[in-house]
This record gives sequence, structure tokens and C-alpha cells, in this order.
Amino acid sequence: MEYTRHDLAQAVLDAHPDSKRGLDMFRGGFSDDMKAHQVRLRDGLLKAFGIDLKADMALFMMLRATLDSNAAVRGPMSTFGEAGLLLRKLEGTGVLDRVNQIGELNVRSRELHFEIVEELIGLMGPTVEKVTSEDLKAMHVDDTPPNPDDYEIDY
Repeated sequence: MEYTRHDLAQAVLDAHPDSKRGLDMFRGGFSDDMKAHQVRLRDGLLKAFGIDLKADMALFMMLRATLDSNAAVRGPMSTFGEAGLLLRKLEGTGVLDRVNQIGELNVRSRELHFEIVEELIGLMGPTVEKVTSEDLKAMHVDDTPPNPDDYEIDY
């Protein structure tokens, strides 16, 4: 696989402790393993790209604030794993239309957060344009994510 700064920006966002991207609440143990993978990938990519996040404290502070802000983007239904009964109660009330509007705004908000992170990483002076899986393996970083099929479904 080949990684660009675009991929590095996504890895930095994913590794935030409160990011839920890529996690699966229905597979016991998977989310913990996926989060550990996301952190390893972020750290490996930062090293491979030659970026020290703390080299410029002003940029680092802005990056941290952006990551925290992105992780806080939520909607009223974001904590429901199964909401069938609630959805039936809300049908026809207009609540679901507003929830959907919030969801659309949240998608745009996450896109803008991503753009900020990508630009900040560019300002942090990456030393290469691309990194490969082979580059990471040479640094003893395995970029293979956990396979959800290896985990039992836990309702």
C-alpha cells in the first residue's frame, strides 16, 4: 500500500482516543485492537514522513484543538446501536428530519476538520511525499488492520 499526506491526516484523526471511525461496537475486543492499530499506524506514518508533531508548539496546539473538535462532532442518534423502537416512535414527527439535517452538517464539519488537519500536517514539514507498506515494515510497523471476521459478534 502507498500512503500520502492525505492518508496520514486520516490516520492522525483516527488515532484520537475519542474517534469512533473504523470501530465496531458489536464485535467484542475488535474496537480495542483497531484503536491500537490506528495509533501504531499514525505513529509509524509520522516517523516515516519525518514529522515531529511537537516541533512547532503553535501548530501542535492547533492540531490538538482540531482533533478534539472533530472527535466531539456528534448527533442525537450517534450513541444508539439499535434504535428501531425509537425510530418508530419518532416517525412523522419531524424529529427525524432534523436529526438527518444534523447528520448532513456533521459530515461537512468532519470534512472541514480533515482539511485543516491535512493542511497543518503539510505545514509541519514532511520530508517525503509518499510512504509504502514496505517502508513501514522496515521500521517494524505492521499496517495490517485487524480483521473483523476474526471476532465474535457480541450483541
